[in-house]
Amino acid sequence: MIVSERTYRFSYNAWLIILAVSLIFRVPATILLILFTIFNLVFFKRLKFTRKRLFFILLIASPFLLDLLFFWNNDVFTEGIKHAEKRVSLLLLPLFILSQNHRLNTILILRYYALATTAILSFCLIRFAIISPELFNKYLNGIDLWEMGYEFARSIKMHAPALNLHVAFVVVINFYFFKEALGQIRKTHIVWRFVFFLLSLIVLFYINTRLAIVSVFFGIILVSLLGNKAVFSAKTFKKLAVGLVVFIVLGIGFVKLFPYSIQKFSNVTFAHLDKVGKIDQLENPEAEAFNGLVTRLSIWKSSLEVALKNPVIGVGAADGKQDVVTYFKDTNQQFLGKYKFPVHNQYLDFWIKFGILGLVVSLFYVFLFLYIGIASRQVLCVFFFILFASANFVDDFLIRFDGIVFSGIWLSIFTKNALDIKLDKLK
Repeated sequence: MIVSERTYRFSYNAWLIILAVSLIFRVPATILLILFTIFNLVFFKRLKFTRKRLFFILLIASPFLLDLLFFWNNDVFTEGIKHAEKRVSLLLLPLFILSQNHRLNTILILRYYALATTAILSFCLIRFAIISPELFNKYLNGIDLWEMGYEFARSIKMHAPALNLHVAFVVVINFYFFKEALGQIRKTHIVWRFVFFLLSLIVLFYINTRLAIVSVFFGIILVSLLGNKAVFSAKTFKKLAVGLVVFIVLGIGFVKLFPYSIQKFSNVTFAHLDKVGKIDQLENPEAEAFNGLVTRLSIWKSSLEVALKNPVIGVGAADGKQDVVTYFKDTNQQFLGKYKFPVHNQYLDFWIKFGILGLVVSLFYVFLFLYIGIASRQVLCVFFFILFASANFVDDFLIRFDGIVFSGIWLSIFTKNALDIKLDKLK
């Protein structure tokens, strides 16, 4: 197929924007990922592989390569195939993106991804208020506020913590471009970028996942102080102040409207820590501990004990969760066994499944964001590291389609940009 270089570059940037935005909806995202693969196969002759590109392709694909290396360790091979299939995108995305022989317009991709995602989620929030007025009114009256973010996420068929990964990233991207607009002459740029920053903050506070809110707070500080260059000036601190004031004012307003948030961040989170591993001693574990740190700590305690039973080779990708659930039941932890909780810690999860090499690869994969961000001075990549590393400490996003593709596409884009920057310096 004959396509001009200009048309091909434009279409490729558009593909990456559309694919990244679609990740908040699993079915369309899956279809688009397949079509993106076909698109790259059609234009396979345009791909160029170098040793350095292949090296980073293998690094990004390392979680998928673990599936292949330890495939023999699954009790049921068909289940092993299902788990490997989830992570095959970690091979396809870097294979196609890093092998492009033209520069990606990373800034344009980030900007339009954030704008489109903010617009779509704002529309979804308005839709939620219309189609579920009884839930929306219930929250406004302060009833069952703990579930409001989950119900909104379910309305678009997504898990709230996974959705918050996208929202937190989008909030910080919007702030990044709002901060850049403050130095421009045209006031309209400042206004509409501030509006999108504000809209994304509202969505973040509504979904109300604790870790995402804390990550955004530090992300705003990081982007304000660093940006493209580490310059500590009065102008820099002015930009920081603007972002933090908006964040804090909106946060205070949200707490006034939904006072349960304070309880969620304090009493609910840190209650019953003396019951780690003994949650069944509580009178009503569902009401008292379901969203508390004690549940996470109890899961981690049992998961660590499972990991230490097979520390070298693990139990296999398909058998990890079942082994943990079986351990809950064997140790008479009825509450944890009833709800069949996953590990909720990606590093422990990979240790259980793939042994000590799984632990090393999971840490390496996450820290690759930090290395790429620092090496190429991409502050948003550094923030992605903070967001993804902390999120995987309390959850396991490399076993979920949204977490796998979400991290894979952005790590590939940031790495491609870093390689292009280094090539420009060499020239």
